[in-house]
Amino acid sequence: MSRSFVPKRALAHLQVLCDAQLPPLEFVPALLDALHAVIPSARNLFDWTDAEGRLLHYFIEGPIDTRIARLYFDEFHNKLETRWMPAFESLRRTPGGVRSALPLMTAEFRQSALYHEIWRPQGFHSRIEGVVRSASGRLLGSLVLYRGPDDPPFDAEEENALAALLPWVARALENTGCAADDEVYVPASEPAEMLLIAPDGSLLQASAGAPRLLLLADGGLSRAALQGSMPARVQRLFARLLLAVRQPPPAGTRPHSRDDASMTITNPNGRFVAVACRLQPFDADAADGVTLLTLQRLEPRSVAVHRVLRQLPLTAFQVHVCAGLHRGRSYAAIADEMHIRSSTVVDHVRKAYRSLGVADAAELRLLVDRRIAG
Repeated sequence: MSRSFVPKRALAHLQVLCDAQLPPLEFVPALLDALHAVIPSARNLFDWTDAEGRLLHYFIEGPIDTRIARLYFDEFHNKLETRWMPAFESLRRTPGGVRSALPLMTAEFRQSALYHEIWRPQGFHSRIEGVVRSASGRLLGSLVLYRGPDDPPFDAEEENALAALLPWVARALENTGCAADDEVYVPASEPAEMLLIAPDGSLLQASAGAPRLLLLADGGLSRAALQGSMPARVQRLFARLLLAVRQPPPAGTRPHSRDDASMTITNPNGRFVAVACRLQPFDADAADGVTLLTLQRLEPRSVAVHRVLRQLPLTAFQVHVCAGLHRGRSYAAIADEMHIRSSTVVDHVRKAYRSLGVADAAELRLLVDRRIAG
């Protein structure tokens, strides 16, 4: 995270992602992930707001400490935070563009309760914020990039890069479409999370990122959602699954080989797959019936395809063309979508195939799908 220049190739790739017509709630996680290649940061966040600047819900990368999140909303959100920075609700009066990191780079802020009780425990040290508004001026939300105490401060070039991409982000967020009926979902790039559940349904242990995935699977990250307890959320979401995995397996089947040991949850935040497995004790005196629950967020395969293509030695135009080929689109359809000539598509395809060492669309799909699976 030491460079201070903005890579133009990564910026162009991000514009292609913004033009990919993804549903907004599936676009945002892909956006936050792709931003790291443009403006290095520790964690990224997007806040959805209404037109008056009221927070509706948010999406953040990495683990969520629900205790810290509740403390922020109870004590700091539009309250104590105003001693050191603009209140969140001030977004309704803020024009679209970048809020610089400089106002918070002070000794006073480093000594504040906001820094020591909210920022520092999460590894936050500095931030840069983009206020996202539509072309008509309607407030859409806030895009925030955080860096840690050992990272360099955000500089003017990075602020300019963030300002340049905000109109692309606004256009993507105004897309009202939904995922295609035939869209294939694959495991997201973030790791699966695990929970250990006792026979009585109480929660014994959980991996660090489990609370965040549970909140997303239960409807999203919001102030109201944070008020519930994690054990109650587990029981509400997975009671049927936990009951099924505790039942004796049918005669003649292996334990835990039944289809009802897994379930898929679909909501506006995406898809989540949960797999339950009853663990066996090492000795006869050990407690029996502990269940391991694994929870994984899924994403549209089109999102994973864009991520893989961005990592390959391709230009932004070639990424767009290869994404279309992976979907099975013809040269003519890709040309129409990109508003270019079919001959230009042919030229991009030829150069992309040469860069990737593939001979045709079938080999391209195989290369991309292997990287997704890997």
